[in-house]
Amino acid sequence: MKSKKQNSKSKTFNQGPSTNLSLTQQPKGKGTTKSANKTAGKKQTAQKPAQKYGKAPVALNTLKPMDTPAQKPTFQPTPTKSKLKVIFLGGVGEIGKNMTLFEYGNTMVALDVGMAFPGAESPGVDVVIPDVTYLVENQHKLKGILLTHGHEDHIGALPYVVAKLNKKVDVYGTKLTLALAEIKLAEHNVLDKVNFVPVADKSVVAVGDFTAEFIHVSHSIAGSCAICLRTPVGAVLHTGDFKIDYTPLGNEIMNINRIAEIGKQGVLLMMSESTNVEKPGYTMSESVVSDQFYQIFQEAKGRRIIVATFASNVDRLAMIIELAKTFKRKIAISGKSMVKYIETSIRIGHLSVDNDMFVDIDKIGNIDDGKLVILSTGSQGEPMSALTRMASGEFNKVQIGENDTIIISANPIPGNERAISNVINNLYYLGAQVVYSALAAVHVSGHACQEELKLVYTLVKPKYFIPVHGEYRHLRQHSTLVQKLKHKQSNIIIPDLCDCIEVDKNTFKITGKVEGGNVMVDGFGVGDVGNIVLKDRLSLAEEGILVVVLGMDKYTGNIVTDVEVTSRGCFFDEEGTSRVDEIKKLVLAEIIAQKANSIASIKTTTQRVCKKYFRQQLKRNPMVLPVILEV
Repeated sequence: MKSKKQNSKSKTFNQGPSTNLSLTQQPKGKGTTKSANKTAGKKQTAQKPAQKYGKAPVALNTLKPMDTPAQKPTFQPTPTKSKLKVIFLGGVGEIGKNMTLFEYGNTMVALDVGMAFPGAESPGVDVVIPDVTYLVENQHKLKGILLTHGHEDHIGALPYVVAKLNKKVDVYGTKLTLALAEIKLAEHNVLDKVNFVPVADKSVVAVGDFTAEFIHVSHSIAGSCAICLRTPVGAVLHTGDFKIDYTPLGNEIMNINRIAEIGKQGVLLMMSESTNVEKPGYTMSESVVSDQFYQIFQEAKGRRIIVATFASNVDRLAMIIELAKTFKRKIAISGKSMVKYIETSIRIGHLSVDNDMFVDIDKIGNIDDGKLVILSTGSQGEPMSALTRMASGEFNKVQIGENDTIIISANPIPGNERAISNVINNLYYLGAQVVYSALAAVHVSGHACQEELKLVYTLVKPKYFIPVHGEYRHLRQHSTLVQKLKHKQSNIIIPDLCDCIEVDKNTFKITGKVEGGNVMVDGFGVGDVGNIVLKDRLSLAEEGILVVVLGMDKYTGNIVTDVEVTSRGCFFDEEGTSRVDEIKKLVLAEIIAQKANSIASIKTTTQRVCKKYFRQQLKRNPMVLPVILEV
């Protein structure tokens, strides 16, 4: 929860050690007088030594706060022949992997550097990240990376991207966002390649020829921001992920007033998230979840409570911790990511907890069920998560029973529905009482529905509009939504991955594509798994593999050993012996008939015979791998 100090007027921050930014370097507007500059200078000399995130230096509070509308910098674009380029490396036509480049002359900034989780079509792949070839080739222009919030689909690819750069880059974000990014960078040993610059609501920073203003929005993670990027051709407003919540947990109400002010000043281009555009009305408030949880805690007297939720939803975790305190329950934490997020939130002062409330998960056997709450990962049915292992009886620290009330406080991400259903079924088999979103309001989305999207659009009234953060159907429906608000269809572009859009006062068009796409991360390998490897993996999973081993005289080319056949996933074991013998005879006979006497010809003949056999006899197409040994 935020302290009173944190709720006070926000300060602005500079770009870091590389830029000695003062008010005179900001776009001129009302209130930037000489006396104000002198005051700002005095505050700068009196400030404490710069804080540090790991090895990266941070320069704080070098600008005078601009809290009143009169002091807000008004952007006045200078006449220019150049156009702003908006380049989509991810986040359009898909959910996840959000990354957008803004380029003007010799200035480029990246907004978010996210990852996506692979689907069933990418077996064995851990994560998917954007192809940043274009960014690496133009890294001399890169002035900074702007982060809207700390979810994986917005910061998850950061360590992979900075590792490819041969320069140190400034990364801007709120306290929690940077703290979470720091953990990821430290895990990949690239923390020394970034300079963290913390910002807050109404912070304005200079990045090359741009200035970026961060505006607080409500979402399902603390420290979420929209960003107003002021460029020489005009202002661009990117909403980030948001919803309009008048009663959010943590009292972090979206700064919708500032968004309205920016709209009055004039916005050339608006980019708005589209995740919930299919849903009419408004997204429910987090206070609804709080009331529902209170009721469940009341009804669960004498029962053990287990809550599975997103570890990143720090405000919801704070609410659960507060309820545990109210009902005099101890808290145990299960899951590495849950521990990481809670520890990080405590370290930066976002969470305030009593240490004596927590108990080690290994010692919960000493606590009565009615005095315990377990916070767990696994709300998406992940195979190795704590809740999934509990449900399958494979978690030795927690055994589920009839005295357990289990709350799954999350909606399934598309594609995870079957996995979550399996977990819920298994929990019921074990006798537990399960509460999930289909039964009670134990989760609300962090994304805006139609009426909220319409409200923000109406306040901004941009000249041009680009829907982002959604699959193609979401982007198309968002385009239709703003057209109903009298926005010209000709002033809307629905982008595809890698599109480059050029923008100025009189131009708004797609001018081409940059090199890009998906990069697969599998273990320590980044980009070494491509379409061919994935195709082979899918073939192995669906049809199996047949290995045929032969010995060939290297001088005569004659087969001098028995044919050995090994199969995995091709046919049932009981019938395997007869089929293997049949395949051996067919292969040897065909090699003799074709007079194959080279490694290449023997391999080709073996594959043709085996594939024909499986196609005719079993209507299957396994992978056939001939191995020819020269003796």
